Amino acid sequence: MTASNDRRAVRRPRLSGLLRILLAVAILTPTVAAQAPIPVAHGSDLSDAIAEQRRLNKLIVDQKKQLAHLKTMQASLNGEIASTAQDLAGVRTSLDEAQAQVADLKLKVADVQATYDNLAQQDATLLDQLQQLQARQDAKQAELTNRQSVLAGRIVAAYEADRTPLLQRLLTAHSLTDIISDVSYFMDLGEADKALAEQIKRDQATLSQLQESVATTSAATHDAILQIAAQKKQLDTEVAQLNAANSQLASLQKQLQRQLATQKGTEAKLEKNKVELAAAIRSNGQATDSLGKRIDKLVAEQGSSGKIPSQYSGTLAWPMGGVITQDFGCTGVLSEPRVGNCAHFHQGIDIAAPCLTQIRAAGAGVVVFAGYNPYDAPPRAWLVIIAHSTSMVTWYAHMTGKAPPGIYVGAHVTAGQLVGTENTTGHSSGCHLHWAVRVNGAFVNPRLFL
Repeated sequence: MTASNDRRAVRRPRLSGLLRILLAVAILTPTVAAQAPIPVAHGSDLSDAIAEQRRLNKLIVDQKKQLAHLKTMQASLNGEIASTAQDLAGVRTSLDEAQAQVADLKLKVADVQATYDNLAQQDATLLDQLQQLQARQDAKQAELTNRQSVLAGRIVAAYEADRTPLLQRLLTAHSLTDIISDVSYFMDLGEADKALAEQIKRDQATLSQLQESVATTSAATHDAILQIAAQKKQLDTEVAQLNAANSQLASLQKQLQRQLATQKGTEAKLEKNKVELAAAIRSNGQATDSLGKRIDKLVAEQGSSGKIPSQYSGTLAWPMGGVITQDFGCTGVLSEPRVGNCAHFHQGIDIAAPCLTQIRAAGAGVVVFAGYNPYDAPPRAWLVIIAHSTSMVTWYAHMTGKAPPGIYVGAHVTAGQLVGTENTTGHSSGCHLHWAVRVNGAFVNPRLFL
């Protein structure tokens, strides 16, 4: 047998009958000077790390859901802000409706801000917990390194001790107490080493779990930081757009107040001058009806000859941007005629803007009238009437008394084509467009066709 084999045999000696008896005595007899084992951590470290990872995973999943919800909220909000800005830039709603839109947008922006703030707080919590995880990982790494060092030292010590065979040490012992002490030492050393090795395995599993938690949380936190920053940038843009819309609304409200003040002043003068008031009522009532009947007859004749289509399948667009100073329906404006149960009824929508603002066709059709209303009491209103079908026509009144190129009776116009400019011809309280829609011989609310 070689020297190497001798050493292995010494390290793992086969116990003789005498040695087995001595070991049995050592097991049955209380130890005299046993070395105390190194304290080990409980197995709950790993289960705690797993539970912490599950909790963090849930938090990350919840955060991703909130981020997705925030993106949806902001996409909807962005569309609504753009729509409101477009409404304020042109005429899509009345100012009351625009004011309600802006108020609703403020609430939605506040909801988005609250969601963002909550996400930012969650991200801060994740960052804090990530730091705690990293600290636990470092502590567990140090603990594992220490235990590995202790176990390595014991293995070296056992190797050095095994150079003197256990049997030789037992046979040269001076007393039974020395024999028992030596055997107890070797047995205790083996159990302690085994327990320490098992603890190292648990430490490695716990450390691996902590490393996974740190990596997962770090990646999720980094991704969340980028996404939240992008949402913050979008939120800042939306807040700026909302502030711009609010300023534009305030400007339009001032403009409307000026227009209404002018209108009220004109109405007050008309109320004092009964003759002029009666003329205005006739202009807005009898003159309109008389011209309307004439146009209806003309459209029917041209429709039978195929010059005007029998149906209009499209929708209408606002003919001009500006401020709605009077909507369709019952009104308190004294110069408007009685219709049904309303003492004063407005048969179209009045849109005010700076004088000479361009007015465009609300839809494709054929020009059936362009000029001053022949039934009007002086001063007469200049208007253009477009037939979109044999059943529907649109009126554009109070315009500048001169038709632009391409606008004449019988001309085909496209949607958005210039038909005139805003002015104050006729019985007008200021620069505005009276836009009306007449269907089957009766004026109806233009909003029904937008």
